[in-house]
Amino acid sequence: MILSEYIAFFDIAKKLKNDFSKVLHDSVIRCIKRFFNNNLFNPYDFYDDIIKHVIANYKSKHSDKRVHITFDHMFSHDNYTVFMMSTRVGKQGISLWYRSFKGLGEGDALLKDGISHISSLFNNSFDLIFLADRWFNSTSLLEHINSLGHTYCIRFRGKTSLQIFDKKEKHHIWKNLNDITIFQKYSVAESWIIITNGDSKRASKDYAYHFGSIETIFKSQKSNANTIESTIKASIKYNSCMYTLASFAHLFLSILGAGFSKNHKCYKILFCILKGKSYAFGC
Repeated sequence: MILSEYIAFFDIAKKLKNDFSKVLHDSVIRCIKRFFNNNLFNPYDFYDDIIKHVIANYKSKHSDKRVHITFDHMFSHDNYTVFMMSTRVGKQGISLWYRSFKGLGEGDALLKDGISHISSLFNNSFDLIFLADRWFNSTSLLEHINSLGHTYCIRFRGKTSLQIFDKKEKHHIWKNLNDITIFQKYSVAESWIIITNGDSKRASKDYAYHFGSIETIFKSQKSNANTIESTIKASIKYNSCMYTLASFAHLFLSILGAGFSKNHKCYKILFCILKGKSYAFGC
């Protein structure tokens, strides 16, 4: 998959033709299809075991031990949705946990499972900060993150109403977020309201880590590399296996690039594709 630079089985099969020169091309395609549909292969267990090993060797260079976790959805046409949780390593994001499902939405139960899984990956020496945009306007998610002892910075819609305690009335009342001054707001094309259970003065800085941590993964999996949307009629089993290998390829290349940068004292890695060959240049 890494060599072919695409996720579609016929592109992978083309890259394998020299290794299977005595096998018909159609037979190689059928082998790949059978693998992606193999019920004996659990893609989530496979990736979870790998990421547990990666996080077990994870070391934070900054003294405050803050680790920002971003969660978001990726849509593949109207067929499948992927819910992913990721973190940033330098300027690149790596996937920590994900689930694929049909349709465009899932309930809070799936999201809470992912949050709990991420919480279990890191030991108590790390301060986890969960980041999300307006899609996840759910107070039950905030309560779940808070119950695990972690911080959240979630962007809410201005029209959202919350029940808060009114000191004058001495009881809880409903108020629109736009009418509440305790939340950080930003004067842009539309109101940005970030809700956090942590330090409100750091909310904007923490939320800024949302950008670039998960979009880089989605872009690599879609238009920038794997073209995952080229497979639109696959079964949910096929889609999950295919997405797992795309995530593993992205993780592998991210670790490879980080290791190359560290061991060769390079500040930047530039991968160029020239005439079908890959070259790595240290700058």
